[in-house]
Amino acid sequence: MVKRIIFYEERCTNCSLCAMYCSLTFSEQGCYQFRPYESRIRVRGSEDGSLYVAHVCLQCDDAPCLNSCPVDAITRENSSGIIVIDEQACTGCESCIEACPFDCVFMADEKAIKCEVCDDPLCVKACAVKALALVDDHEVDRATLEKLYREVR
Repeated sequence: MVKRIIFYEERCTNCSLCAMYCSLTFSEQGCYQFRPYESRIRVRGSEDGSLYVAHVCLQCDDAPCLNSCPVDAITRENSSGIIVIDEQACTGCESCIEACPFDCVFMADEKAIKCEVCDDPLCVKACAVKALALVDDHEVDRATLEKLYREVR
């Protein structure tokens, strides 16, 4: 079954543990090097501080990021439908960042990065309040998440 990471905004406390643990996943030195800018998930707050949203890629069906890449560094895996970025092929032009309507693509070391749904995601495990969950694709309410992500950009 195809898996996705979803976010429950009513549970989020803005602790950013999800982003911290995600960054450790991608750090070359593991737990010895915390580099938040390498996180594939970012927590953002509304201007009035009343709402916090963990921006994690929605794996869009129409995938504006994929369609905007001029060097085809962004592809969709056939088996899972997960949109992935080939960091070797990425030129850092940021067209995918501009194209993503949900602010779920980020830059790190002059390359685009985004959530590619780890097999056993540390971000989900780290969230003490269970604001993130790994679920089957059919359980994802994309319309609700899209609306929420647009509110906090």
